[in-house]
Amino acid sequence: MSNNKVQLQAQKVWALNGNEALAYGALHAGVAYFAHYPGSPVNGIEPVLKQLNAQHAAQITFNDALNEHVAACAAMGASMAGARTMLVMKHVGLNIAADPLNYVGYAGIKGGMLIVVGTDPGANSSTGEEDVHWYAKQFNLPLFEPTSPQGLYDCCIDGFALSEELGLPILVFATGLICHQSTRIQTRQKAFAPRQYFFEKDRDRYINVGQRAVQNHRLLLEKIATYANTHAFFEVTGPKSPPLAVITRGNTSLHFPEIRTHIPQLANCTWIQLTGVYPLPTMALLPLLQDKTEIIIMEDQDGFVEYLLKMELFNTLKAKIQGKNLFPAHGELRVNELLAILCKHFELPYPYEGLPSLPIPERLGTFCEGCPHTGSYFAIEQALPEQERIIGGDIGCSSLPPFRADWLLCMNAGVGLAQGMAPFVTSQKLVSTGGDGSFFHGGLLAVLNAVQNKVNLVHLVFDNKSVAMTGHQASASTQVAYADLLEALGVTSFAEASAFHPKELEALVREKEQLDGVHVIWVSGACARIPDARANFRRATYAPQIDASKCASCTLCYEALACPAIDQNDLGQFQIDLSRCMRCGVCHEICPNDAIDLGAKNMKA
Repeated sequence: MSNNKVQLQAQKVWALNGNEALAYGALHAGVAYFAHYPGSPVNGIEPVLKQLNAQHAAQITFNDALNEHVAACAAMGASMAGARTMLVMKHVGLNIAADPLNYVGYAGIKGGMLIVVGTDPGANSSTGEEDVHWYAKQFNLPLFEPTSPQGLYDCCIDGFALSEELGLPILVFATGLICHQSTRIQTRQKAFAPRQYFFEKDRDRYINVGQRAVQNHRLLLEKIATYANTHAFFEVTGPKSPPLAVITRGNTSLHFPEIRTHIPQLANCTWIQLTGVYPLPTMALLPLLQDKTEIIIMEDQDGFVEYLLKMELFNTLKAKIQGKNLFPAHGELRVNELLAILCKHFELPYPYEGLPSLPIPERLGTFCEGCPHTGSYFAIEQALPEQERIIGGDIGCSSLPPFRADWLLCMNAGVGLAQGMAPFVTSQKLVSTGGDGSFFHGGLLAVLNAVQNKVNLVHLVFDNKSVAMTGHQASASTQVAYADLLEALGVTSFAEASAFHPKELEALVREKEQLDGVHVIWVSGACARIPDARANFRRATYAPQIDASKCASCTLCYEALACPAIDQNDLGQFQIDLSRCMRCGVCHEICPNDAIDLGAKNMKA
């Protein structure tokens, strides 16, 4: 089997953001296999690459995986057969993929393989800001951290070639700031001859058990040590003789040029911008650092480069190394914060002290108008008394404000934590929730575990037919007979309900909560951003409005349901903004005063 020859235009300039640059770079580097379980900030790569694949007839195979572990294994398999492969996930997903990726360096690869990880200092689009740079040292894989969309594009072109040269995957980390900024990209001319794909058996490489694993681990350490001494990816700016050096990586490389204009001590320092972060090229850095009296390392999060530099050059450098003793290890380091810290360090006044400092409130997301999760959570809250209920929450769109679940941690934490809690909270009413994406990601095994351990639990799967928060990939629920699957797992009962008929769902939750065993309620409702035929019909047919003469201002639709399309006018009356309303009909169904008129009686149209 081989891929078609791909001819690309020479030296074309594009205006692209970081996600788009990675997609174009993958295409231009001849990627043949793309596996992902994406999340912000890297969820924009796959849709662009799919468009490019169709336009160029590149015959890229896509694996919209159910979790990062599966995606990593599939990508490794494609690479072992000789295909150039890109694996994409966000930082928390690297925890899930860590198991197979711990061994990929032992076995090595054949077709070039890039592991693109979206990082999120500041937790701008994540539940946490875990620093996953430490995995590079654990995996012993080269790590690159480009600082621009052009750098991400170049990393694709050069990274696949380097991966094949080393026989190792390349880690590429991209922050949200760099993924979402747009610049002009200079592409490169490339033509690819057909590749013949073939898996060459090599039991010594691929069966990593016992002494074989130990030997392959040793070979990997030797390979990465050799790489560190022969490859160095950094840029030096300014003279090399000053007593001060500043080392930056990632976002801080973007901020430093502005900062140094305000601090004379930094104007003529030796500035080292690292793009190849691991292994640290200590032999190449040593001549630049050995005569310094002070080294300042500016980096987001834990201080990965600081740790490596101190560990590897502990007995060699005479300089005082400043890092996390100056800069916080939490949050996204922004230019004003870095400037304030360095001004204090150099005993200089902050240059903008005279300007008013206004606190910027956190701008939280919320459910979209017509989101099925709105009616689903409303039904749960109406079914169970507030002081008694516990709602186990999961990751995904259902985790958005107004935060109606009682915890929000990670994938499958809804059913996972709830089944451990269930035996101890018998005086409370406990249900767990999770999306269809989470269910097929790992929730299926969690449900099976609850069945095997005879837990009493009601679990609701919110199925909007899309893995919506990661880029609207089609859900496995559109192809899998999930009712038969859950029956095979041995759940006590399975029931289906519509998210847009909360009264029916409310009764179902109340009924199942009284029973022993594991009960799964599959709550369906199309994502408001991918409307189905029902949603399109209702949007075209209905124009709902609130009759002020009937409205008793009970606030059930405004506060309890919290529909974003319902607001108040200057008179304090509730009204529906038809430019935002998706005509889901939930407000009409729950109104106790019959004050909301849809203009039609058939609610199940």
